[in-house]
Amino acid sequence: MPTENERKDIQKSMAYDLLKIFRSDPEKTYTPEEIEKLIDAYIDGAKQ
Repeated sequence: MPTENERKDIQKSMAYDLLKIFRSDPEKTYTPEEIEKLIDAYIDGAKQ
């Protein structure tokens, strides 16, 4: 089980990775459903 600091680092890493995705195409807009799918795909990939 990760420590509290490790959990915070993981959360920050995920947020940074998602920001990179969003900034890669600044003209694109995302629906809430698309954002949810991105987060789900990120989590599924992290589980492997």
